[in-house]
Amino acid sequence: MKNSAKVENNYYLENSLIFFKNNVKKRLNYLEKKSFLFLEISDFINNCIAGSKKILIFCAGNSLISKNLDANEINIKEISDDYKINYNSKINYSNKISDKDISESDNIIIADIEHQLNPAKNLLDLSKKINDDARIIVLSKNLIWMIFIKILKYLLNFSPKKNNFLPSSYLYNLYSSCNLEIVRIERIIALPINLPFLTNLINKIFRLPVLNLFCVSSITILKKMQKKIEKNDNKIISFIIPCKDEEKNIPLFKEQISKLNKNYEYLFGDDKSTDDTKKEISKLYEANKELKIKQYDGPGICKADNVYRGIDKASGDIIVIYDADLTVDFKDIEFALKILETTNTDFINCTRMIYPQRNKAMKILNFCGNSFFAILFSILFKKRITDTLCGTKIFYKKHWDKIKNDNGEWGAKDLWGDFDLLIGAYKNNLKIIEVPVVYYERKEGETKMTSLFSNTIRMLWIVLSAYYKLRLKI
Repeated sequence: MKNSAKVENNYYLENSLIFFKNNVKKRLNYLEKKSFLFLEISDFINNCIAGSKKILIFCAGNSLISKNLDANEINIKEISDDYKINYNSKINYSNKISDKDISESDNIIIADIEHQLNPAKNLLDLSKKINDDARIIVLSKNLIWMIFIKILKYLLNFSPKKNNFLPSSYLYNLYSSCNLEIVRIERIIALPINLPFLTNLINKIFRLPVLNLFCVSSITILKKMQKKIEKNDNKIISFIIPCKDEEKNIPLFKEQISKLNKNYEYLFGDDKSTDDTKKEISKLYEANKELKIKQYDGPGICKADNVYRGIDKASGDIIVIYDADLTVDFKDIEFALKILETTNTDFINCTRMIYPQRNKAMKILNFCGNSFFAILFSILFKKRITDTLCGTKIFYKKHWDKIKNDNGEWGAKDLWGDFDLLIGAYKNNLKIIEVPVVYYERKEGETKMTSLFSNTIRMLWIVLSAYYKLRLKI
């Protein structure tokens, strides 16, 4: 056995080493015949990690999954030198991966967990070395298919007879014990046989809700479970406050913001108002120069573009998007900020649908529409979402570049920005949680959410387009 195999001996099961060593030609031929499976997996993963800077892959003889991955650098730890296949110049092979390689990788793919000697030890070791923003992607098999997979192994001899076929319940406990938490779980490939047209159709159909439970391959995306930290009062919090004809509400901010942390900055974006909104923002600044109040001009196109411009101009570590109608109390915002800073959360979507609303603040049609889209987003995210249209959202500024790259990619322009932000956060594997807030009546002025029918059609198209691109297109 070559030295490369000996190096791997502490990582792989002995029978896996022997099998892959003795069946190189046969294995490569099999992989080539089943390339459509690995390409489908790689396309799906690529959609989850598009734009990755550095990827690290533990492969076990199926380097095909690296073929279409989009990254500046791809490092592969193969089970044997015989399986080194250079698909492009970005791929580097190494028998030994350094701690630096691990810490610098933003995505680590474990494609061979069933062949590992001690998955728990290996995952725990990785969790200690990865950076806080990195994601670990584990490829595993669906327990439902275990009997069929074992039969095929004996009949076709395409994989070692003995390996760690790990059930989902064990894996979930394993992740938690290794200081890792699940961000997303995706299931793909219902028909692992290449039948013209039929395979592609069935595999796409089985990505739909409920049906995906019967897919063969499971893709689990993990993040480091960070220790809770104390709230840092020195962090700059940037409030992005889009304004459109809000001259009566702007003066009301004085009482609210005077009670808050002095490190907060407030960016008021006047979106070409037809009243004296801009003048009132200037008055607020002049009367409160001890506070960090800034003003910028919105593009006058829609709320979303106004918000995005404000985020680009913000200097804070954390972004708070806050509507100028003052329908959410700042005390609730401070509570949500505390959750963001003291938990392993990346993105907070505030929800108005948990606590009782004050004086029927949300009209019945808005309530019904919001509830409808909450159901659709719950299906898309595979977790419960209760409010998709709350203007108050909180996230770390460092994630903005990832999110904004996908803005406008979901079939129709999002005029409000809520869907773009939520879908972008999900696509980029950010941990999203909802924090309930009390929803009050608008203080002054009228709501800008008009043309309910046309807006509903537009938003429905965005959700359907997102589902298609994230689940069915690839």
